[in-house]
Amino acid sequence: MASGQVQLPKITEGYLGPQAKFEAYGLSTISHSDPVIYMAEDQPTVDIIIGIQPGTRITTKLISYDRKKECNEYCLVRAMGPTYSFLIRPPLGGFYKFQIYALPGNEAGPQLLGVYNYFIHCPNNFGDYPFPKQFPMWKGGYLYEPLSLPKGIRHPAVKFNVTVPNAKEVQVKVDELWNPLQETEPDTFEGLVDFSQGYKSGSKAKVNVRFSGNNYNTLLEYSL
Repeated sequence: MASGQVQLPKITEGYLGPQAKFEAYGLSTISHSDPVIYMAEDQPTVDIIIGIQPGTRITTKLISYDRKKECNEYCLVRAMGPTYSFLIRPPLGGFYKFQIYALPGNEAGPQLLGVYNYFIHCPNNFGDYPFPKQFPMWKGGYLYEPLSLPKGIRHPAVKFNVTVPNAKEVQVKVDELWNPLQETEPDTFEGLVDFSQGYKSGSKAKVNVRFSGNNYNTLLEYSL
């Protein structure tokens, strides 16, 4: 069935598209102005890009409409200047609700407000490839590679490439082994990490950052 023929499920009136505070917070759609997105038959990902104001806090939810289940590990949030990229890679075919929440930096309170809702149709099962877990301090960074690591990986040279604004040092910690990345451009860190020895199931590869002093914070975490 062609994407245009897929029947849209019933959804609450007013759910789709910009919500009350979207324009008030200075947000804008850049890549997808239509809140209903039909992925192509051979398209495993969709990259939704919005414009934001400096200091705005952003979070998201990705929910399988068919299975009534959150699947946030299949959305990678990346920042680049005045824009945010939400790279979505659904694990199974079907409809997904993608909800964006925001709050300006000058507004108090921990509760971010819903500002835009998308409805995404994924036509096929493209495989189970979750993105790394993203910790709160990650917001503002941009991951180029690797977007995921396969279970049981034994590659001798996996390239890591990440932008972390204001970072003094970035390292990839695999179990207890630290692998420093080199700053190749301002705020951009790259390097190769050896996974050839293999790691037991449940091991973690963590992208850690040092902004000041001697303390490191985890930004991203891959499950091996």
